[in-house]
Amino acid sequence: MDAFAVSISYGICNKDAEFRDALRLAFHTALFQILMPLAGYIFGDLLGRFISFFSPFIASGLLVIIGIKMIIESFKNKEECQRVDISKGKALLFICIATSIDAFAAGISIGLINLPMAVSLIFIGSITFIMSFTGVYIGKVAGNFLEKQAEILGGIILIIIAIKVLVEKFLF
Repeated sequence: MDAFAVSISYGICNKDAEFRDALRLAFHTALFQILMPLAGYIFGDLLGRFISFFSPFIASGLLVIIGIKMIIESFKNKEECQRVDISKGKALLFICIATSIDAFAAGISIGLINLPMAVSLIFIGSITFIMSFTGVYIGKVAGNFLEKQAEILGGIILIIIAIKVLVEKFLF
């Protein structure tokens, strides 16, 4: 769901995003959603306890940084929107880590309850890909209605996701 929300945010702020941009974002978020549980399964319980404690803080920090950058960029140039393109480079890497780091602990759980790893990873990756890809286009439609406020809303969505991750850490 985090990858879906981030993809919507991307679509809102990048109304001119092309098919390949959506494909790249969906592919990479799905790839990280596959790799993180696999790493959790392989590296097991010890590292999992360490990662599961710090993962909400890491994920929230990355999302807040990108969200604030999007909001700041929206005020810099009112004539032409300066977009943070999270479908490329460092921003893509940060987004992928931030939205998948909690999947590391899921990989440990998959191993502990003896679910078939390959089936689980295919399911997780497929759902993430479909939701991320679709999210970009949902965001593009919403972005057409929001115009210049789209980038601010996209940044706010990322910050809300960061807060949600921290709240879940302390409440659940």
